[in-house]
Amino acid sequence: MFDELDAEELTAARTRVADAGLDAARRLATTRLVDGPAAGLAKPATVMELLLARDQADPRWERLEPFETRWALLVVRLLAPVMNPAAAVADARRRGATWAAIGEALGVTAQSAHARFGPRP
Repeated sequence: MFDELDAEELTAARTRVADAGLDAARRLATTRLVDGPAAGLAKPATVMELLLARDQADPRWERLEPFETRWALLVVRLLAPVMNPAAAVADARRRGATWAAIGEALGVTAQSAHARFGPRP
């Protein structure tokens, strides 16, 4: 039957759902950015590609870089209420977000955010 999945199929399906959720949050955050400070730079899909690539050799990156961390934190805020934001938090950290900023985006303290999403010993 269509709803009978073995463990491997279920894991793969859950991964696809998580990836789609992260992608949807990124698209929405990018649309907000393009409707605001990145207006006229490019279409949202292109701006999202630029944000994900982080190519400093691309002249358009200079215009996006100041908003990179705020964009990543918006992705965390959008994702957290509906699914585990671990991937978005890790991305925000790579983009320079502090634990305080991540905690604020999640509505928790910096210490709580670090305890939940920080590196494991």
